[in-house]
Amino acid sequence: MRPGSRLLLLLLGWAALGLLPVLAAAFAPGWRDSALLGWVLAGLALALWATLDALRLSARPAPAAERSLPAALSVGVPQTITLRLSGGKPGEVWSLADHHPDDDSHTGLPRDVTLAADLTEVRYRYRPSRRGPVAFGDIEVWLPSPARLWQGRRRVAAARTVPVYPDFSPIARAALAVDKSQLRFGNRQQPRRGQGLEFHELREYQPGDSPRRIDWKASARRRHLITRHYQDEQNQSLWVLLDAGRRMKLPVGDLTLFDHGLNATLLLAWSALRQGDRVGSLLFSRDTPRWLSPVHGPDGIQTLLKGFYDVHPQEHASDFSQAARYFHGRWQRRSLVVLVSRLHPEDADDLLAAVTLLSRRHLVMVADIRPPEQEALHQAPVQDLDDALRLAADAQEQEQRRALHVRLRRAGANIVAATPEHLAERLGQTYLALKRAGRL
Repeated sequence: MRPGSRLLLLLLGWAALGLLPVLAAAFAPGWRDSALLGWVLAGLALALWATLDALRLSARPAPAAERSLPAALSVGVPQTITLRLSGGKPGEVWSLADHHPDDDSHTGLPRDVTLAADLTEVRYRYRPSRRGPVAFGDIEVWLPSPARLWQGRRRVAAARTVPVYPDFSPIARAALAVDKSQLRFGNRQQPRRGQGLEFHELREYQPGDSPRRIDWKASARRRHLITRHYQDEQNQSLWVLLDAGRRMKLPVGDLTLFDHGLNATLLLAWSALRQGDRVGSLLFSRDTPRWLSPVHGPDGIQTLLKGFYDVHPQEHASDFSQAARYFHGRWQRRSLVVLVSRLHPEDADDLLAAVTLLSRRHLVMVADIRPPEQEALHQAPVQDLDDALRLAADAQEQEQRRALHVRLRRAGANIVAATPEHLAERLGQTYLALKRAGRL
């Protein structure tokens, strides 16, 4: 119970004590003496004092409060939120609450705040646990009355909605590593000459250059050796078909399989954009798919983030062949199509139909996300019959999955099987290998 509520009950009790003698005096004239009069006057004075204090509180102007928010948040990343208060007396204590999203109960609000001389800043940490738009409501302040008998509630309009994107800090770390030329994944390959490569530039011969790269006509004109240099073909198309069905709702750590697949997709897209390729995406389930048209250039990753951030796995199982038909009907240019999902043996016919259709026009890669718990089961000791049965069932499922991978390879797909931790790196390595080989 707030202090104002407790004081209200106390005042009502005093008022009752002050009125009881008055009522008693009305029915018992013999009680009219100096003690009775004292009780009456004390009760009336206390009630009048409390009333005047409440009136002064109600006449008090509303405080000024504002909230400082970033333009976007990242899921799972704590962010500092700043509240600025003014309009009170230095040293005055306010009770403060911010109607932030309810997915974080460890913000430390509400709390009591002692006002500074001019402007008081209050900071708290908010950690969003889910992607998508989140709504911040009004700021709520409880002001004390002059005599500290009451607290007045004031709401300051501050409603605002901000997007919560996937955690793109790995992309920033990858960009820094690329600039330092220390990271394999996403690193721009040195220009090479070979099948599927296009001419890049002429430059002076340097020790180590292949004699077959020497441009003899240019060398004759310039009177010194000139070599031709090539680079990987650019402006090619990469498409990611990300499964948004119920199977991807499986939690792995703090995220779902879908979130892990989404993060790997963003890193793969970032790598392709840096290589000069175009990247598009199709997020599919049994419901209406979401189509993200291809983007180009390093800034395209922001477009993909905005298109991805509010999608969550659906309650229905995905239809792979339906997604393949949808994509096949909308995109005709040859591309690398990466299908990201958690494969199950019972999906064999549906997956084979999808890969067969896509392989007619595109180069297909199928990424199979393996839960780390299933990987750890291979090294788990067998201590009783339940452990043995569990291990045998898992071995049978793994054999069925390997057989499915073989069938998909025969249908024309490149298979990448990895745990969420290594999925992004494996996808990036395979993409670069296919690009170097000129298969796009």
